[in-house]
Amino acid sequence: MNSDFIRLKNMEGELKFTQMNNSYGFSVTTKELVFFKPHLTYHLFLHDIVSMVPHTLDKTPISFHTKREAVHTTFGSHYYKISVKWARIVSRSGIVEKEDMEFIVPLSSKMLAYITQYSGLFVIR
Repeated sequence: MNSDFIRLKNMEGELKFTQMNNSYGFSVTTKELVFFKPHLTYHLFLHDIVSMVPHTLDKTPISFHTKREAVHTTFGSHYYKISVKWARIVSRSGIVEKEDMEFIVPLSSKMLAYITQYSGLFVIR
């Protein structure tokens, strides 16, 4: 696991699945979804997810650089736009809680299956 990821000490629910690489990571429990990226962790409760919609990125990969890292949009193939009522953002500077946030994230089919199983969301086809 990337040493720049900020781990959460107390997570609720039973850990079901974790997926990590150098650029990002995800963990899902029976009650929570956590996104890891270097120096930031996004902590969501599954009951706060309002919607998850498949999202298509532009055909051209997007790359941008910050002072600490280069970010590329080519690290996943199945993206989802997740809207939540409430999220906690954990950084090296502290914890911030925000309402009404949206995330566009790559999720594997296995991760998606756990999220739908424990979030109470229904798949519409």
